[in-house]
Amino acid sequence: MTAGIYTDEQLFELGKENYDKLALYCQTLETSGFWDKARQVMQQSSTEVLDMYVQSVLMNLAIHCGNVLDSQLTFIQTVPISNPFAISSQITIDEELKNDTEKMYHMPPILIQLCSLYDKEKGADITEYFLDGLLNILLCMAYLNTGKDAKINEFIQKYYNKISYYVNDKTQDEHFRYIFGKISGDEIGCCIKQNIEERKKKRSAMAGPLAVAKIERPIEMLPEDALHTEEKKKIQESEKHSKKENRQQTVKDLQEQENTQSDQTDHTNDEKLLSEDSNSDQTLDISQLSKEEREKREQELSEKEELEISAQAKEQFLQVKKRIQEREQREKEAHEKRIQELLDELNSLVGLANVKEEIQSLINLIKIRKLRSQMNIPEMDMSYHMVFTGSPGTGKTTVARLVAKIYKELGILSDGKVIETDRSGLVAGYVGQTAMKVHDIVEQALGGILFIDEAYSLVNPDVPNDFGSEAIDALVKLMEDHRDNLIVIVAGYTEEMKTFLKSNTGLISRFNKFIEFRDYTKKELVEILEVMTKDAGLKIEESAKKRVLNILYHKKGQEWAEFGNARGIRNFFEKIVMNQANRLVKMENPQKEDLITLKKEDVVV
Repeated sequence: MTAGIYTDEQLFELGKENYDKLALYCQTLETSGFWDKARQVMQQSSTEVLDMYVQSVLMNLAIHCGNVLDSQLTFIQTVPISNPFAISSQITIDEELKNDTEKMYHMPPILIQLCSLYDKEKGADITEYFLDGLLNILLCMAYLNTGKDAKINEFIQKYYNKISYYVNDKTQDEHFRYIFGKISGDEIGCCIKQNIEERKKKRSAMAGPLAVAKIERPIEMLPEDALHTEEKKKIQESEKHSKKENRQQTVKDLQEQENTQSDQTDHTNDEKLLSEDSNSDQTLDISQLSKEEREKREQELSEKEELEISAQAKEQFLQVKKRIQEREQREKEAHEKRIQELLDELNSLVGLANVKEEIQSLINLIKIRKLRSQMNIPEMDMSYHMVFTGSPGTGKTTVARLVAKIYKELGILSDGKVIETDRSGLVAGYVGQTAMKVHDIVEQALGGILFIDEAYSLVNPDVPNDFGSEAIDALVKLMEDHRDNLIVIVAGYTEEMKTFLKSNTGLISRFNKFIEFRDYTKKELVEILEVMTKDAGLKIEESAKKRVLNILYHKKGQEWAEFGNARGIRNFFEKIVMNQANRLVKMENPQKEDLITLKKEDVVV
């Protein structure tokens, strides 16, 4: 398997595409009545069981390879429709999670069994397509874990041997060639050519909603001679070994069934399924079976036309399901708590009443959109890009950082970071370099927010051959290319930002949320000074605060305009602390109270 062919973003999309095909096969089982019995036992829909199964297989692959990556956990979380095991990049892979995913992984693969039964009754071959989609999902996540091909191949081949037991015997001879093509191919979905015309005929015979959907085969064909001679030899040798092991297991299963009482058959079968991997090396050679015995075994397999779930398997499934629900509830509560803590931090900021209201409204809208999506209610596309207007020092950067964290918790962003830049970080001095700089800064911001301060400075019509417009053009294109993994916030003075947005029609269509950051009042600036004092481990006397307020009220016109809101009060605070230090060094033996108190005499401009 060759790594590095696909970007992580492409692998996520490929994984989701293949999952969607699996979900369609599940719908086929439901509409055709094949899921009715399983629903009574499991008390879940086929897609809910699919989500549990896919996550359990992927978790076992990740744990098998060791050193589970954040990107793999995100893949496991986002590829299925739901997230039953509450997987996230922040999750701790504890023993409880390992045990639950391992139990689910080792349970009889109900969906694959039912696909096989569907094929027998309908003369279709959705089992093959189901397995192909499942293997493609495994390979997508495997490509996220570069440099561990040996372990990946080992797991996938072992897993395929485990589930191939449920595939119709007519394709057993092709199994190893198929899986070898999967794990050795340079592209996800490649396999060995296997009588394409015959498979097309099979597909045309498929009945029910699956045929109406006209699902394209999710794998591409390569000519058989594309394999090197040495690879062919490996296939042939390994194919013999694979067939031998599969048939040895079949013989052992038959012997166990013949030696067991009829009223214990279900229990024995499930126990065998849960432990088949560990017992496969203890079976007999197929050559020891006579022709009559082999024919008898094939007849018994062909007569098994009904899904049977033992009491033990049902109990295990329901136990795992209960723990999943408990874990999901804990994660939901923790998730809501993290969002509330971030909102509390936002609300603790001095002033900005309208900003807080706007951000809360956006959060409410996102939550309702998610509920609508869960209920399959159509909704309009939503742009998350924003324009922050206002003077410097009004809290725009601070709020952007909190928005990034909140959006990450809401699932809008994958990272929650903020990359800050301005004209100097986007515009170069030579032709062609500006687009490269914009591309580099966007790459850094993917998964989070790109915050462009004084964005209006990119528009400079009075300067000939200015490269600001090139930066805007490149930015608009990259915003579209990464519309699901990037939020851009542009900030600056209100009137100048209006001019900026008019400079490119692509900007107007993408930035439709405006949040105004009004100048702080003089009383609010004193409150901000109190917060700065507290954060520094100091305290300020009331008389000192009154003097600060008096000084602010005496600033007029241009002097007040240049004060800079919170930035100005920050500079003022630092000046007060310096004045305190000059006062304290003259004291012979200053006490702790002296060191932490800012007095009226320290407030000097």
